[in-house]
Amino acid sequence: MKPFNRKRNVYQPGSSTATGRWLSAGRQVFFALLVIIVFFLGLELVLKAFGVRPMLLTEDPLVGFAGNIPLFVEKRRSDGTLVFRTAKNKLALFNPQEFPKVKASNSYRIFCMGGSTTFGRPYNDDVSFCGWLRAFLNAAEPAVQWEVINAGGVSYASYRVARLMEEVAKYQPDLFIVYSGQNEFLEQRSYGRLVDLPEWVLQANAVLSGTRIYTVMNELIDMTRSRLRQKSNGTDMLADEVNDILTHTAGPTTYHRDDELKQQVLRHYRFNLERMVKIARAADADILFVIPAVNLKDMSPFKSEHMEGLSDETLNNWEKLYQQGITHYKDGRFSEALDNYRQAMAIDDRYAELHYRIGQTLFSLHRYDEAEQAFWRAVDEDIAPLRMLSTMPDLITDVANRYHVPLVNYQQILRGTYLREYGHAVFGKEYFLDHVHTNIEGYRLLGLALLDQLIEQRVVSPTPTWGEQTIAEVTDRVKAGVDRAANGEALLNLGKVFDWAGKFDEARVLAFRQLELLGPNASGYRLLGNNAVKRGNDNEAIDYYLKSIAVDPDVAPVRRSLGDVFSRQGNPAGALEQYQEALRIDPGDYYSHDRAGVLLAKTGDYEAADYHFRRALHSRPKYEPAAIDYVILLVGQKKYDEALVRGRELLRLNPDSYRLHNILGAIFAKRGDMDQAIEHFSDAVRLNPDYEDARRNLEEAKTMRDRIGLSDP
Repeated sequence: MKPFNRKRNVYQPGSSTATGRWLSAGRQVFFALLVIIVFFLGLELVLKAFGVRPMLLTEDPLVGFAGNIPLFVEKRRSDGTLVFRTAKNKLALFNPQEFPKVKASNSYRIFCMGGSTTFGRPYNDDVSFCGWLRAFLNAAEPAVQWEVINAGGVSYASYRVARLMEEVAKYQPDLFIVYSGQNEFLEQRSYGRLVDLPEWVLQANAVLSGTRIYTVMNELIDMTRSRLRQKSNGTDMLADEVNDILTHTAGPTTYHRDDELKQQVLRHYRFNLERMVKIARAADADILFVIPAVNLKDMSPFKSEHMEGLSDETLNNWEKLYQQGITHYKDGRFSEALDNYRQAMAIDDRYAELHYRIGQTLFSLHRYDEAEQAFWRAVDEDIAPLRMLSTMPDLITDVANRYHVPLVNYQQILRGTYLREYGHAVFGKEYFLDHVHTNIEGYRLLGLALLDQLIEQRVVSPTPTWGEQTIAEVTDRVKAGVDRAANGEALLNLGKVFDWAGKFDEARVLAFRQLELLGPNASGYRLLGNNAVKRGNDNEAIDYYLKSIAVDPDVAPVRRSLGDVFSRQGNPAGALEQYQEALRIDPGDYYSHDRAGVLLAKTGDYEAADYHFRRALHSRPKYEPAAIDYVILLVGQKKYDEALVRGRELLRLNPDSYRLHNILGAIFAKRGDMDQAIEHFSDAVRLNPDYEDARRNLEEAKTMRDRIGLSDP
């Protein structure tokens, strides 16, 4: 492109007067625009001088947060040095970290940002990729004071990472390393209408949000309008700390297919990556992105759903083909299994588990590239997407290219390792402990790759002694420092996650690995007992619970669980003994008080049952099962008036309790008020049409009312 000609225009022979007038008008427009630009640039500089920060660096336009508790707090060491230390109320989600308030002249400060993989789950900071990078840096160039701070938060999605970067940007960072993308669907949120705007509008908003003038104008508008109401129209308010969906459900039951929300989440993810770049550069720091990796072949989808609109007949045909495929696969007839699965896929190609099984079959046929594609499709169709989707690495790459951000592709690193060691590149249990977290060696590989990238960026200048021998020495030293107990606890926690998710076989394997590592221990046996219960094997559960008690007899939850199994097996004496042992360990155990009360009431020991129900409600006044069981006890003692008062109070708190309606119906029937009884029995049946006890009571009450009517004169 030729440079703009800045010479003054002069009249040339043949030029028209109209052209001259056009040039004159053009000069006027140009100078007018120049004046406006200079004015706004000057205003921007004035606002900067007054300390106004662009809104983009302090606020996400798509989600809001209810509070802002800092991750790091200022403390003074015993030697008087001021440091920033991880706040105590954050240690449930973050590693304990500490760094000087004032950075030394020879220091280089790196913040590792992201979710639980950055944290180092299921381990801790020492063997996270941050810990490995720290160890390698100190060996590669010991003259520099390397400060590698692990700011990875468990369950943190990109919008929380970006928000945390707003705080961390104040602590003199030199570099941000970002590993983010696995938790984008973990929290419940909605975007309103804002995210539906065209891409260019969102980009324009991002550009304007980067100016101080726009920020001040926005604040002036907020002074005259409720900010909370404004946010409710366009953004979603999130709790200050993670409030993930999984915490509130028994398995991933809350998740359902929502393709529109998925696209909104992906757009927000890209926006957050761009925002991270701008936050880093506003702090005069560099930033580096890592493309995360996931377990493909050894982690089935967390939840699958059929596509909508399929008839019962169609679903039956699909299920028949699916089950035939499973049978053929178990028999080693992989080609036939694949044929069955693909026929099922022609009927419904949105069922995640089907794609996973196709991947397994293709892998067994050594068709690795096709298997990898099928496994990725299973990830993409997972109704509970707790792994990053297949399109997300491209989003990271696009943002990195657009903003000239260095990139470490962890998927490519693992791919090369897998090809060398296993002859395929389908990630699984060889390096992954669960759906997204790698083993210690996997974290080490990433730490070493990050070091290589920093050497390439000329941040690190290794000493002449740096090489394979030094790497091996660092590796041995770090691994020697790994706590066996912590490693066992990590395996146990993973087992609990799998058990929650309904992946009972995977949970069982991890429990056995934990026992192999640590030897007989109560926690490992307890997990195996809980696992056996969920698999419907009560006898196996009893065996493991008794082994747990033999190691440690004072674990109340194990006693409770064993009591439940005995109760189901028709052994009330054994169950009562376990509940009483649980109460010996924990006198405030409201669950065991309630269950003991129920068993004692069945034996006719109403006084002891009354004691336990009262203790349960004293420990937890709003524990509805104990409150209902107490009402049933009062009915059994023919204390109908007291039972009615308590029952009505409970029903006021929970009007949709079909059990309470049935109990109140029984009370009114005992008192001879059949109309009231029928009304409550009818409500119980309405609320739960499958409640046979209420149906039977309703029919008996109607019959009794008819008899009473016939006997009237």
